[in-house]
Amino acid sequence: EWACSLFASLDPVAIDAVGLDFLVSQFPDMRDVNYSDMYLIEAALANNAPSGTKYDPEGDGTPLKSLGVFEHWNNPTDKQYSRNLGKSAGIELYYIKK
Repeated sequence: EWACSLFASLDPVAIDAVGLDFLVSQFPDMRDVNYSDMYLIEAALANNAPSGTKYDPEGDGTPLKSLGVFEHWNNPTDKQYSRNLGKSAGIELYYIKK
């Protein structure tokens, strides 16, 4: 079988979140799947990271801001994110059908 999806985003956290949702829906028994989104949560909340880590890549005392949007879809059947559900911010998944 060949892939039948193409994913594109300007937001590196959002595209990984969408990719992870698809991966988890296909392989729900994948090892450590319950923790596979921890790096995305950390990146999305880099300015107030859940780990307590203070990210300052330049070393100038200015904390790193969020690296992108993180969320999970509503369910594997509908595959809707915040913007698909009418909110003004968040991820939106577009379908292009032939």
